[in-house]
Amino acid sequence: MRPEVVLFDLADVVCRFRPRRRLELLAEACGVGVERVERVLYESGRVARWDQGLGSVPEIHRTLREELGYPGGADALHEIWCSAFEPDPRVLEVVDGLRPLRTALLTNNDALVLEALPEVLPQVAARFDPLLFSCLLGATKPDPAAYTRALDLVGVPPEAAVFIDDKPANVAGAQAVGITAIHFTGAPELAALLADLLGRRPGDGGG
Repeated sequence: MRPEVVLFDLADVVCRFRPRRRLELLAEACGVGVERVERVLYESGRVARWDQGLGSVPEIHRTLREELGYPGGADALHEIWCSAFEPDPRVLEVVDGLRPLRTALLTNNDALVLEALPEVLPQVAARFDPLLFSCLLGATKPDPAAYTRALDLVGVPPEAAVFIDDKPANVAGAQAVGITAIHFTGAPELAALLADLLGRRPGDGGG
């Protein structure tokens, strides 16, 4: 079956992932050390739970205020939270070259990233529809439920989807449910693999 949708991972595929940048900016805003921010968010398992949908945006805000003393508003927090993501223009060019195929994001991320992304990184969010975040799916990759629920939302069977991720475990998880999956190692390699898969010349965005 010819692919109908291409699903992209966000961190270290569409965007270079710089988690330390988020930690440093949040630490600066709260007047605490980076180690404390890392302890409250990651070592505690909070971010992992939020990625699974176990934390709404108001709950995330409240945690940051109560545990770290975050003094700012929502807009500033959006900027801080999305600072970890640095769009890769070479990958965005590959995405554009897939038109008119549908493109969607399939990412392990929390409700705050989902809310902030269209505002802070519109050049990313506008290229994908829908934004399939684990916090909405109630499962994180490589759990099979993450892929099957994503397919349900885009309305295609596994054989009509292509998935791209930098983590081999996530690639294997997609393949296990019947999705054609590509291990991302760089934009040029991705462009060549997709062109071969779709029967196109590299850079050809035609039907």
